[in-house]
Formats: sequence, C-alpha cells, structure tokens
Amino acid sequence: MRRNSQLFYCHAWEDRKLSDIADRFDNLRVPITASDRKPGDTPYYGANGIQDYVEGFTHNGEFILVAEDGANDLKNYPVQYVNGKVWVNNHAHVLQGKKTITDNKFLMNAINNFNIEPFLVGGGRAKLNADVMMKLNILLPTFVEREKIGSLFSLLDNTIALHQRELN
Repeated sequence: MRRNSQLFYCHAWEDRKLSDIADRFDNLRVPITASDRKPGDTPYYGANGIQDYVEGFTHNGEFILVAEDGANDLKNYPVQYVNGKVWVNNHAHVLQGKKTITDNKFLMNAINNFNIEPFLVGGGRAKLNADVMMKLNILLPTFVEREKIGSLFSLLDNTIALHQRELN
C-alpha cells in the first residue's frame, strides 16, 4: 500500500515463548525484613511495586518486574518497568528483554496486557511459577516495529506523567 510516497509493509507477528525473548534475573533477588532495612534512596520492590526505600541495590539496569506471589490484583496483574538501581525481593520476578529480540518497554506492555490469571497456582495466595511464566507465548512484531511501539508507549507514559504533575 502506498501512502505519502512511502511503501509500508505489513509483517506477520509471531508467537514466541517468553524464555526465547527475555532473560530472568531472579537469582539476584534478596528479601530483607522491614527491621533489617537500612533507609536509603533505592526503591525496594515487592510483588505490588515499591514497598520501601533502602540503601544498596540488587539490580542495576532496565528490567521488567512481574509479581510472583502476593499480587493485590489478579485481573490487572502487577507488571512494571524499572530503570536504574533497584532492590527486588523474592515476591517479584525480574526479566530483561534480550537485546537483539525485544525492547523492554514493549515487553512490559505485552506482559501487562496478557491474561496471567489462568496460569496462577495456589489457594489463598496465588503464585506465578517462574517455569510457567517463561513458557507464556507473547506475540511479537518485527524488531523495528517493537522499538517504535515501545517508544510510543514511553511517550504516552511521559505525557501522562506530565499531565499528572500539572494536576497536582
């Protein structure tokens, strides 16, 4: 199809297992009780986001955090993008998109829009097992399309944040 003298191609999206497109860094997580935490500037993450601010860090870089257990909302499952130094406890999985395959912001939104509830196990406290999570199928466009989509989501997040600051 021609539009504005440019040729646009439509490439099929492909189903890929999460383990094929992301690495998991759960081995670096360290839980610390509230009484043992030293106050600091580093966000301390659990299943539902920031629990505290501490000294030190377990991860440094761009990651996606996915609740492992203790999620407070199973319909809108806790998934978030973090960038920089963070401390992650053992209630959140830590993922990072493989550089040559996917963009982290695109991956965060893809997981965030995935219905995770049917894959949870456990009675009173639902849990997303790492092995089950890594077998989830994610639909991926081409890498260039993923980068553009990730940039669009980032722009939207920044615009929303700006408007929120203006409202406050």
